[in-house]
Amino acid sequence: MDGLITKFEALGLTADKAKEAAGNKKLAPTLDGLITATGQSSFSKNTGMLLYKLAAKVTKEKTPHGDYIAQAIGSGRLGSDEQVSAATKFCSKNDPTADEKAFDAACGVGVVVSDAEISAAIAGVLDSFKDTLLAERYRALGRALGKVKSTAALQWADSGKVKSEFDAQALALLGPKDERDDPAAAKKAAKKAAPKAASAKSAESRGWEPATLESMFAEGEISRLHKVGENPQIKPELTAEHLRATGGQVITRFPPEPNGFLHIGHAKAINVNFGYAKTHGGVCNLRYDDTNPEAEEQVYVDSILEIIRWLGFEPHQVLYSSDYFQQLYDLAVQLTERGLAYV
Repeated sequence: MDGLITKFEALGLTADKAKEAAGNKKLAPTLDGLITATGQSSFSKNTGMLLYKLAAKVTKEKTPHGDYIAQAIGSGRLGSDEQVSAATKFCSKNDPTADEKAFDAACGVGVVVSDAEISAAIAGVLDSFKDTLLAERYRALGRALGKVKSTAALQWADSGKVKSEFDAQALALLGPKDERDDPAAAKKAAKKAAPKAASAKSAESRGWEPATLESMFAEGEISRLHKVGENPQIKPELTAEHLRATGGQVITRFPPEPNGFLHIGHAKAINVNFGYAKTHGGVCNLRYDDTNPEAEEQVYVDSILEIIRWLGFEPHQVLYSSDYFQQLYDLAVQLTERGLAYV
């Protein structure tokens, strides 16, 4: 174990982190193998961190070409998180040794985005958001940053430089945060504002429009979710079986526990599960996680369904975890009888 700790410290890990990694039965052999694949014994901090992150996400089943990616990191062909993520995605479906040019193109190998190009791309995005930013100030900054991150010209740019330049240009445009950006101050101002009708009219005159359900799933990380059947499986027949069972349709589920009323914390899960399915022409099932009968009441069951419908969604099916209890019990008995489980 001491040898592994020394190896991992050479990546730039702290002594404690190296010891923790060496003691991880899943991570340690993977990271050790990737280090060996590079043919090197010392690394820059950036290279070391990329190898460490790679070890945390690859498996031989899902990424059979992990050693190839490690060699590309060690040689400097891959030098950023974005490139390594692209490499793991490419290698999950392709053999990089069969077409290295395709690998290089997919991972941005050799692409250098200059500081001037970063600055120009960000300036262009902020200019397109200028009216909104001046009206909403820092409240609208997240949307602008999301647009910057999805800009093709910045795909292979250093993310740290992009964020620093974005912050600098935003500060130059808006100035430091002040009372206009203070939620507490905004709340006080709202109390003194005109009646709701006047406020709505004012908002309308500024061109504000409510976001559509479709737009929610067309931007940001959630827009990058895989299509049905595109997520790699250890066994290809599992994908085929999944597609047969679903008919290639998006099927999601919302699984609340019927031991209390829904609250604002459930809003994200409801919108994502029902909204994603609806946007992609799929269905969402409401499945009550009724595994704690002592705390469950019919009033909660009824209330949950009522609120979901009030939000504009309709479950495809209403199911209960308890529907499967007997099947789970029977499977447990079979496993025990076959010596694969015990009580």
